[in-house]
Amino acid sequence: MKAASAELPRFEPTVFGAIRRYRVMVAVVVIAGVAATLGYTVLGGRSYRAESSVSVPLPASQQAQDAAQYLDSQVLLMQSQGVAQQAARIADGTLGREVLTPGSFLGPGSSLTITPPSGAAPGTYGASVVQVSFESSSARTAQAGANAFIEAVGQARAAGITAQANAAIAGINRAISAAGSQSQRTALVNQRTQEIINQKVDLASRPTAAWAIKPAAPASGSRAQSAVIGLVAGLVAGAALAYARASRRRGFRGRQDPAALYGVPLIGEIPASAAESGIWPGGKAPSAVLPMTDSPGSRTAEAFRFAAGTVERIRAARGPDLTLAFVSALAGSGRSMVVANLAVAVAEGGTRVLVVDADGGVAGWLLPQDAGSCGLEQVLAGQRVLEECARPSPLSPAVTVLGCGSRPTSGPVTGAARARAARLLLAEARKRYDLILIDTPALLEVADAAELADTADAAVIVAGAGELIRDHLALAGRLQLAGCDIAGYIYDHATRPQGARLPRGESAPLPGDALPAADVEGIQPITWAPHPAPHQLPQG
Repeated sequence: MKAASAELPRFEPTVFGAIRRYRVMVAVVVIAGVAATLGYTVLGGRSYRAESSVSVPLPASQQAQDAAQYLDSQVLLMQSQGVAQQAARIADGTLGREVLTPGSFLGPGSSLTITPPSGAAPGTYGASVVQVSFESSSARTAQAGANAFIEAVGQARAAGITAQANAAIAGINRAISAAGSQSQRTALVNQRTQEIINQKVDLASRPTAAWAIKPAAPASGSRAQSAVIGLVAGLVAGAALAYARASRRRGFRGRQDPAALYGVPLIGEIPASAAESGIWPGGKAPSAVLPMTDSPGSRTAEAFRFAAGTVERIRAARGPDLTLAFVSALAGSGRSMVVANLAVAVAEGGTRVLVVDADGGVAGWLLPQDAGSCGLEQVLAGQRVLEECARPSPLSPAVTVLGCGSRPTSGPVTGAARARAARLLLAEARKRYDLILIDTPALLEVADAAELADTADAAVIVAGAGELIRDHLALAGRLQLAGCDIAGYIYDHATRPQGARLPRGESAPLPGDALPAADVEGIQPITWAPHPAPHQLPQG
């Protein structure tokens, strides 16, 4: 037997679809983002910006110099370590405490921004107004920092003019002492006088400054701005989480999704109906109800009759005695309930049905009192025969149940020996019954389940709303490996409520079994290459 290789389906949810599906989670993330940004703003995330400007006049002694070059030198002066140190001292003196450091005015992470004239490149700023801004979490500190910097620049400029003039005057004095003639001394004295005058004029021509005022409102960190930032950040984070969750937890959301995955027809569709609402005739709990007997006129019972009709057509096409193994990916899928109702529905037409309980669940539905200790395990172990352990169901005279049985004293039969014993059992059962339904354990949880499914003529997949596609991909791989022929699937819309009592032998749903589903658009049906079987699926 060769299993055809099937490429794993590739399908991805959309971002908007994920947001719609997990809208509650996205809303919680958005609210958390807005609350976080607003909290940060309230707890000190506001930032105030004080702005000022300064225009440095060209000194009288340097009128012959290019104005742009002089402004370049002044911008470099503003960016010097000396100006930063002096500005920090002035600002701390104004504030009355040590708040700012030279690093607040110079270097990476400084709060000061120097903006030369717009459109100018470094080195060619030109003679124009230089914009200065200082940012701080305190409006008063921002104002003090901006004004302290302007004052420090004026002091540094004055110190530079004074030092330059003193150096020039000292040089002229030395030239006067070395002059050889009176005319030379007179010219040098006049030059010294002019230098002193220029110094006085330059010191009097202070930079024109537009002093910073105390900011009335924060430049950043306002509540409205923080709310917008939190809203956008929350939407992005929520959408990313929703998409990641949808990608990880893709599941069935409609009856046609299993057909797209497995490439087999739909046998029956079981509505949620009363099982979802928890209301059944007689006041019974949904988990204890068999619709075919407790509510024979319900939509659910009619759905099982439709499925039974399809099974009968499959049996007519394949042969008078048909064995179907009902499989599911995980426990808690409602598979046993589906098998029990389907058996009763088929038996209504007079078909002799044998239900083989390999999971310990279906007998609890069809044999309400006690399935007994004799069952499938004893027959497979050779300790009993079919006639000794098979018991008629009190719910339908045409339904016989072979319970799971207790664990044999010699241990359960497993592996290839279990498959051989199961084939012998089914060969004997075909002589007495028209239809054999095997309720197999969950294929992804019980190793022996595949052997039982392989002995049947065909398998029927029981899939439920919200079941994860990753689980069914694994189930498809198991069925391909076993070479099972898939007759079709039954889609159950009902989701078992949390904490509901399950039939005997059936375990509770795993987390995520009823999670919101994702789209399965673009799924490529799996190609099946089963081993030769005595019956074939009806065409059409």
